[in-house]
Amino acid sequence: MTDSSLHFVDERRDDTRPPTDRRHWKVLIVDDEPDVHSLTKLLLRNFNYRKRGLTFLSAYSATEARDVMRDNTDIALVLLDVVMETEHAGLALVDYIRTDLNNKSTQIVIRTGQPGQAPPLTVVSNHGINDYKEKTEITQQSMILTVVKALRLYEEFLPSYTAAAKFANLAERARNGADDRELLRVLRQELDGLDDSVRPNPPPQPAEADPRLAALTEREREVLKWVSQGDSNKAIAIRLGVQEVTVKAHLRQIFTKMQVFNRTQAASLALRLLERETDSQPR
Repeated sequence: MTDSSLHFVDERRDDTRPPTDRRHWKVLIVDDEPDVHSLTKLLLRNFNYRKRGLTFLSAYSATEARDVMRDNTDIALVLLDVVMETEHAGLALVDYIRTDLNNKSTQIVIRTGQPGQAPPLTVVSNHGINDYKEKTEITQQSMILTVVKALRLYEEFLPSYTAAAKFANLAERARNGADDRELLRVLRQELDGLDDSVRPNPPPQPAEADPRLAALTEREREVLKWVSQGDSNKAIAIRLGVQEVTVKAHLRQIFTKMQVFNRTQAASLALRLLERETDSQPR
């Protein structure tokens, strides 16, 4: 390995203990064979990536793994067998993680000793799986490469996933009838991690309209409003009675005028600017 961020250390520690700080990546091993758990921990015993070691969690069935996933929202990687209580218990667990828990960030690597039960192409195409390995191919080197790849993807995906979850919360509140002032209050809490109830409201300050918003046409502002509330292009097109391609054209203009690159950035910036405008108005 030549990656300077990856190395092994001689430190002896109990890899099964719960993490007490952010120096550990959580890895869940899901397999009904105890030897697989032991071998995995042995192969990765001294693994260290970006100055963080591994903390192993173990589940010996898909049912047990569901409880572990519910209780640990910060699991970076799941090493998962397919055949456990049933022939497709592992695949059912993947669907539960991705759909029921709405967890898109945790990396899931299938490790199966019976590849005929879960052909790689079918599994990867039809389920939210990030990698696929046969147990007969597992070596220390292959395990290290698999884990490094998974942790890198987890690192890259997590910020956008977290932002999407925050805006999903705003969209849900909007659909439930929250007004603009309520949505802006929630946005401040999401972005700042603060509760307005424990800090005084600053006196309103007069503010000029931001030129980025002022440059938008009325229709572009309307499109941006629905984007900020989490609506898809198709949903916005239905609301406005236009073609979806028209909505996409408006979005291109919005991105250019607001100097952003995607929907999340546009929505975040718009809500911040609208918050300033709202706070500057007499209450």
